[in-house]
Amino acid sequence: MKAFPAFILAILALSALSAYARPLQDYPEARGKVWKSLSYSDRLGRHTVILSRKSYASQPSKNDRDFICSNEELYGCDYIKSKTKPRLLWRMRDHVHDCPTSARAEFSPDSPVITDLNGNGISEVWITYYIGCHGDVSPDGMKILMYEGGKKYALRGETFVHVDGMDLGGNYKADPAFAGAPAPFLRFADKLWQKNMRR
Repeated sequence: MKAFPAFILAILALSALSAYARPLQDYPEARGKVWKSLSYSDRLGRHTVILSRKSYASQPSKNDRDFICSNEELYGCDYIKSKTKPRLLWRMRDHVHDCPTSARAEFSPDSPVITDLNGNGISEVWITYYIGCHGDVSPDGMKILMYEGGKKYALRGETFVHVDGMDLGGNYKADPAFAGAPAPFLRFADKLWQKNMRR
């Protein structure tokens, strides 16, 4: 096999870096630092999903310059490829602002999950994440959002923790959107919840 000259390898490496760095200028909803991105195709077109996070400190009061709060923000977006610029299909945003103790806003390791449970050719995109502000071991808020096309479904509740012989949290409430949804949607949502609620 013929070896490539070093300068050609350098050009290829720079091209790869440029291709990786370019998407953020095309996807304005991807704020902060990209946590994960992936592409998938369905009958709506070629999609790019980007999950990102932003963290920063703030001073909640001008009267106490030494009191610093933490802020965590989560962003998610799904763009469909087009001939001009990518078209936004949906976006999600959530945050913990001005937390005086320990702020948490993070995606589950397996997010996003792409499925087509009802076989209609339109993919479902599942995002699981945690959100909270406290200085103890109490449960965090937990949410599972699912988008099919532009329609949103959600489970909202708390993570599960076992403290001092007591079980706390672990429960969720499904949005009304699930009531009219295909049965596999809620079954899959429950499986994702049970898998991720102990983090």
